[in-house]
Amino acid sequence: MSDPQETPAAAAAPPEQKFAVQPAPGEVIATKVTGHTYTIGQPIGEGSFGIVYECKDEWENELAVKVLKPVGTYEKVRAAADAEFRKLVHLRHPNITFVHDLFEYRNAFYIVTERCHLSLAVFFRNPTFEGPLWVRPIARCLLQAVSFLHLNGYVHQDIHFGNIFAAILKDDVVPDGGHEVWKFKLGDLGVTRLLQEVDAKNTRAQWMLPPEVLAPAEFGPLDWRLDIYHLGLLFLQLASSREMRFSAEEVLEGKPREAALSLPSPLNFALEKALRRHAQHRTATASELWRDLNSPAQPMIAPPTLGSS
Repeated sequence: MSDPQETPAAAAAPPEQKFAVQPAPGEVIATKVTGHTYTIGQPIGEGSFGIVYECKDEWENELAVKVLKPVGTYEKVRAAADAEFRKLVHLRHPNITFVHDLFEYRNAFYIVTERCHLSLAVFFRNPTFEGPLWVRPIARCLLQAVSFLHLNGYVHQDIHFGNIFAAILKDDVVPDGGHEVWKFKLGDLGVTRLLQEVDAKNTRAQWMLPPEVLAPAEFGPLDWRLDIYHLGLLFLQLASSREMRFSAEEVLEGKPREAALSLPSPLNFALEKALRRHAQHRTATASELWRDLNSPAQPMIAPPTLGSS
């Protein structure tokens, strides 16, 4: 009688499935590799691939931890966590959310980053929000981050209000003295790809597809100017003080660029270039977009004091 382990049925048996367990608020997790201890707080955000929780480490740093959802096999989620962490480490920049740690706990993968206090999506919930006043300070921070990504050969592909964060830097000497500095940061590099990996099949938010993804043969190529288009959409909405969604048909017709043309100068000049349908006619770089936004002949509105297609 043959060994049961050598039978075809046994050889074809699937590997044991690993079930990921999400953390509970108040739970304290100690990592095995670094020895750091994290106290999990309340959920503060959720996307297609992960849930973000507040957390603090043993140094009382206010952090955030993204716990990846078990979307796909254990091996697939592990590879996604490792890829995102490596990108965050490689692309450390003052205007990109800073990564602190990566670990596995109960078959779930945790990516620990600095905690930013507000996303731009929250700003729009305030009925008194005056978007035009914020274009320049947000653009200055965000365009530096995007320029850094592009210089390192990466394309973000997912720049929208939910992925732009306001970080408040506190004074450790006078923690309650109100001496706070605001910085805006680009986050969530989950679908960021090297330039040579960018194609129409990449995972992207369907509501913000640029023309060259919808019709690559007519409006391509697909490259770093995907991000320029997304930046144009974001600044257009800031300048209009309202969230705007365009259908695929409207994008292909050039409606975002038409909306930009109605803005005051130099926003109309800068954003119509960024929102041109044909990628080869679009603003070429983040630094060029910054120069266009700061046309010396027609300066932009001063920032607020914080407390062809």
